[in-house]
Amino acid sequence: MEGMMKCGIYKGIKQVAIEERPIPQIGPKDVLVKVLRAGICGSDTGAYLHGGMYYGVADNAEFGHEMVGKIVEKGEEVEGIELEDIVFVEPTCAKKKGIYVADMCGGFSEYVNVEDAKVNHNIYIWNKDVNLDEAVLAEPLAVGTNGVIMEEPGLDEKVVVLGAGTIGLSAAAGLIARGLKNVAVVDINETRLEMAKQLGAIAINGKDGDLHEQLINVFGSFPGYHPQPDVDMYVDAAGAPALLSQTFNFAREGSRYVVLSVYGGNLEINPGMFIRSQAKIYGSRGYMPKTIVEVMDHITNKKTPIGLLVTKKYKPSEFVEAMEEAASGRQVKVVIDYEME
Repeated sequence: MEGMMKCGIYKGIKQVAIEERPIPQIGPKDVLVKVLRAGICGSDTGAYLHGGMYYGVADNAEFGHEMVGKIVEKGEEVEGIELEDIVFVEPTCAKKKGIYVADMCGGFSEYVNVEDAKVNHNIYIWNKDVNLDEAVLAEPLAVGTNGVIMEEPGLDEKVVVLGAGTIGLSAAAGLIARGLKNVAVVDINETRLEMAKQLGAIAINGKDGDLHEQLINVFGSFPGYHPQPDVDMYVDAAGAPALLSQTFNFAREGSRYVVLSVYGGNLEINPGMFIRSQAKIYGSRGYMPKTIVEVMDHITNKKTPIGLLVTKKYKPSEFVEAMEEAASGRQVKVVIDYEME
């Protein structure tokens, strides 16, 4: 395909722009994806606010990695992918350079070249009638879901998610979609906590009193010399060191801690508490192919009303305004809708 396309370009701290650049030319093993929706991720706003070097985004580069699109051109050696297919692009392997350029995949451009395209590797095919405003959430939903399913939680387990941002709500939704009934979300933002309730979670406002007591009131106490909340797993999606350190002190026998947030500093841990409780801490980055398949099924079969996470949409021509709004923290998920122009 010949011609020019409009692209969202990273220029530096608090600087993004819309530029025209040539439509990518594909090779025999590649596909060209026309972007239909693109979500603005926390790593995108992190680069915008703090500098691209920390988030894998170079100056003057196309960026964006959360997207749903349509196949408009394919190389002659590509198998199993057809023109007009609606697809999820897996950004960590959409380019030959892999995860190192994932944040520069080009989701904020009109077209993306997926190199060495393979089904269920870097291209996943949606049903034709998928809701695009939900499908665009597949990538963050996969991030949140991946962390909480790594140890295959039982349906009767009690889980507390710290933080009601996109990833925290996605983690809660991933558990609820699996059938877990005892999932709580902790935050201090009532609007976001209301979203947690709509997803099917128990909402706990940290401003309403001592968190230790609130968790015992919701889940009961685990007996011992110092009764602790009877919680099987804590999921950190808040990125608040004091909050995570506080919940480390809530560990009861066999508690597990999943860290999904990115930290730039250190956390305090009481080693004695972990010795007595035999608790575990593990981290999760990104997702696996089976997680993508799971969240696509979640979205396709509407296991939760996940679409409510999209709180504001913009036209591509409003990209600069959209980035500023996403960086403000006022929204849960800001989406660029390429069908609005």
